[in-house]
Amino acid sequence: MPLRESPSRALRFISHFAVMHSKLAVLLASQMLVLLAVFAISVLPAAAADCASLASLELKDTTISSATIVPPAGIIPEYCKVLGSIHNLPQSTIQFEVSLPTTKWNGKYFVAGGGGYNGVIPKLTQALTEGYAAAASDTGHEAKNTNWAFNNLDAQNNYAYLATHVVTLLGKQILRAFYNQHERHAYFVGCSNGGKMALAEIQRYPDDFDAAISGDPVIDRTQLMMQYVWNAQALAAAPIPPAKIPIIEKATMNACRESGGAINGLLMTPGRCKFDPKLIVCPSGDGPNCLTAGQAQSLQKILSGPLNSAGAMLHPGFVPGHEEDYQVFLTGDGTDADKPASTWALADIFMKQFIYGPNFDAVKQFHFDASLAALAPLAAAQDNANPDLSEFKAHGGKLIMYHGWADHSITPLRTIEYYENVIETVGKGNGEDPGEPNAYRVMDFARLFMVPGMHHCGNGPGPNVFGGANQGLPPQLDAQHDIVMALDHWVEDGVAPEKIIASHLTNGTVDRTLALCPYPQTPIFNGSGDANLAENYHCEDRNFHWAVEGVQHAGKGHATVQSPGKPSVRKAPANSN
Repeated sequence: MPLRESPSRALRFISHFAVMHSKLAVLLASQMLVLLAVFAISVLPAAAADCASLASLELKDTTISSATIVPPAGIIPEYCKVLGSIHNLPQSTIQFEVSLPTTKWNGKYFVAGGGGYNGVIPKLTQALTEGYAAAASDTGHEAKNTNWAFNNLDAQNNYAYLATHVVTLLGKQILRAFYNQHERHAYFVGCSNGGKMALAEIQRYPDDFDAAISGDPVIDRTQLMMQYVWNAQALAAAPIPPAKIPIIEKATMNACRESGGAINGLLMTPGRCKFDPKLIVCPSGDGPNCLTAGQAQSLQKILSGPLNSAGAMLHPGFVPGHEEDYQVFLTGDGTDADKPASTWALADIFMKQFIYGPNFDAVKQFHFDASLAALAPLAAAQDNANPDLSEFKAHGGKLIMYHGWADHSITPLRTIEYYENVIETVGKGNGEDPGEPNAYRVMDFARLFMVPGMHHCGNGPGPNVFGGANQGLPPQLDAQHDIVMALDHWVEDGVAPEKIIASHLTNGTVDRTLALCPYPQTPIFNGSGDANLAENYHCEDRNFHWAVEGVQHAGKGHATVQSPGKPSVRKAPANSN
């Protein structure tokens, strides 16, 4: 069914893109003791204004609709909730929330990013629980308006980057009026589209934040949407039904067990694995435990990534392993291309509303030579791939990136590419091997943590809870287990995170932990003790491309950064055809 005929169906994917299938439980009793310790050293407001009086603030292009006290609930302290709208552009109105703890403010400011195409104000629960004054917005449109971007450049630009900057500054004004003092530090935290928002801020407005967390980020949206169309076209030729997904997952685990460093059913470095879908082609026709030749070809295209007619790689594909989320993100219900997978819905909206119009059928009409030029004009606003973070670094900024190795919505290979681009741009050194990026040149301000077995922003068979956006609070609130606290510790005390402990929970109980390491270091099992406990792992140095040696197009010299008006081109892997 076309998206325009079933908006509610697509919106379930889009409005909650980064928070799908949440199964996390907050361990209230144990966390209350930690929070009391945190708040015991927090900064109390100095001569805080009455909350209701904030409704009368006169701010540029802004209407404050309400300012009310929200009583404490569980571990969330009492706070002043300010709602309003910003009319910064004629055809786009930003709905925002600024929430201000009344008694337990830690002196700092937290802006939360949203997922998918936004359209709703993200929840600020984590920020408030940890004592932050916080802000978020719908980035200039409402999700219920299913045609919000069509012929509306204002809405497109607010969504792409501008609304976040405007709301960030507005939130600081409201905060300062309420507390009668400036915030001590300002942090941005987001995943997926929220990860993109973090990159947009530090690239375009490097002074807005002291630090940022960018998880599983959309780096260059125009190219990502192109990849989604590539996958849709591949699956249109031979859809992969849900019943075939366990077959794929079993085959990739068998093929990658050694090269991917499997430990207790978890692939630690799936980028080292070379998997050929032809290995599971049915000997004749089709069958319940194998793929048809067409389905194997579709899978190979998903893994390889989009190519032009000359065989040049346009965007990295996915790595094999832990495919249980394929139906949600990639393959859909297996009857009509990749519908209704979230990537299909996102690409369908982008192609119809940002570029071609409501009658465009990307599966049938998008061409990987002729159509690329149509993406170029949008790159300046929609893409955030600039690796030159020198201004953010000079400002004293700190950046933590993370990405799930088993993310099948946004490929982790693109994030590794971007990190390499940052190293080559900001971390240039004399006398170094030009063939090997030196991550230590940028690790004083930017670090990347890869997360084995984590799907898009959370969930998955691997430890996937560490305080990232929309994950809920981690089981332990400290700088080792909470990535926000790790960032704060880096900013406040100058102590960079050497590892972050991620947890896997089943029914609210921790059953596996793992030490996440700053890339290109990798977690290595010590060889003794329980392999499900982080304490039995250490972080070990590897060369930059060690973790992606199974993916030929991820190596040095193959990755390029798109500049406005010019699509990026990468060398295709040898087994892409």
